[in-house]
Amino acid sequence: MALATTQGKDFALRALAERREWSKTRERIDNGRGYAGDPMHFDCITCGGDIVVPENYINRPKLCRECTALKDAGWLE
Repeated sequence: MALATTQGKDFALRALAERREWSKTRERIDNGRGYAGDPMHFDCITCGGDIVVPENYINRPKLCRECTALKDAGWLE
């Protein structure tokens, strides 16, 4: 079991590094240029990935789903 967890952590951290590299060159979306009712786009503070939420969101998300899972597992510092 520990081996599977270690392999899973290694895989997840490699995927995080790939998302960080990809997000360096991705096109950012300006929320101010959208129309009323368009979804809002935010950047993940860990990997820089795109987080899309409805316009009527309550709390601004800071982490994408993948990074939230890493944080919940205790693999993000």
